[in-house]
Amino acid sequence: MASRNFLGKTITRWFCIVILLLVAGCAKPPQAGQPGGPAPAVVEVWHSLQGAEADALQTQVQTITKTHPEVLIKLKYVPEENFVAFSYQAEAGGEGPEIFIASREILRQLYGQGALARSAYIDQEAFPATLVSFRFGGVGYALPWLTDAPLLYFRTDTASVPTNLADLFSAKGGVTVTSVDTATFSAWWNGQGGQLLNAGKPVLNDPNNVAFLQQLLSWQNAQLLRINPNALTAFTGGQTPYIIAGASQAKSFTQQNVPWGSIPLAELVSGPGQTLVGETLGIANSAVETNPEMTPSIQTVEKALLTPEVEGALMQAGQLLPANMAYYRLPEAQKGVFPQANTALTKAWPLAGDAPEWKLIPLQDEAWSNALAGKILPEDALANAQEKAGNALLAKGQS
Repeated sequence: MASRNFLGKTITRWFCIVILLLVAGCAKPPQAGQPGGPAPAVVEVWHSLQGAEADALQTQVQTITKTHPEVLIKLKYVPEENFVAFSYQAEAGGEGPEIFIASREILRQLYGQGALARSAYIDQEAFPATLVSFRFGGVGYALPWLTDAPLLYFRTDTASVPTNLADLFSAKGGVTVTSVDTATFSAWWNGQGGQLLNAGKPVLNDPNNVAFLQQLLSWQNAQLLRINPNALTAFTGGQTPYIIAGASQAKSFTQQNVPWGSIPLAELVSGPGQTLVGETLGIANSAVETNPEMTPSIQTVEKALLTPEVEGALMQAGQLLPANMAYYRLPEAQKGVFPQANTALTKAWPLAGDAPEWKLIPLQDEAWSNALAGKILPEDALANAQEKAGNALLAKGQS
């Protein structure tokens, strides 16, 4: 009789435990993106990618949504030429995406129109120079995603590594470029004392600037500096042993079986030469759609897009290189162009998005172009640029 009572009490206890567990399970709040839970947050992303890059982005987005079912990412292609106007009109009507993916220049213009909010996600792995280029007033309004940097390429079958600029432009026979501008020659120009500002004032006609432009003209007159819009084709075909081109070009050279090597441009100057970062794609969140409710979802998507794996996949589909420093620590990034690209990006010129230099660079480029075309003496060309500098700095907006 006692054992029967004991058995009955035991069954009753287990029944109560089961009921409590079921109640506790039912009391658990439903999870976003899970069956029976609230619908996932929809994060719309407007981008300017096409072809294989757009396909790669779609594939990565599908992977992200599987990993993060609490978000649903909707992609929309917007042509680059219409990106700014289309985005501004949408936000003016209280609409638009949560996230923009576009070039640095487009994002600068969107910032100027008040279309961007502070970056929802804080990126700890971007190269400093790429990160600071999206900072305005000391605040980050976008995050670097893919980027590029110029390198000196040489054909390993017909050329060797120069030791300095004098070596390159004498015994080695000079270099071919598609154009002569500050972006291409920034490491050599500022490595020899070139500057655009001194104590906050423009100094385009600084003696060091004049000396560098005179040097460019001298190299050109001696046919040691060759300007050829088809420089890449000439290098690929073996007509020129040295060119300056983006690190991203290495992929094309390898595919075409070109025997190539590369070095960062700053290695050829004795001063602290810093190169301007090349074309850069960034990720930004919109001023209209970034609110406390959506911020966690935006952060999730931005963080996922900025991983080395996603950036690496987009690099394979396109041209630009990852802006994520962690990518360059991966085993596959210890060979080829990546060590040189890593060096160039690590030591690149950290020019803020609203730095006044951006307005002065076009003036210097114009002076260089006029002098090299034989229209005017280098010192006069830079003197003219200096006269225009004051008005350029007073002009509103970004160059």
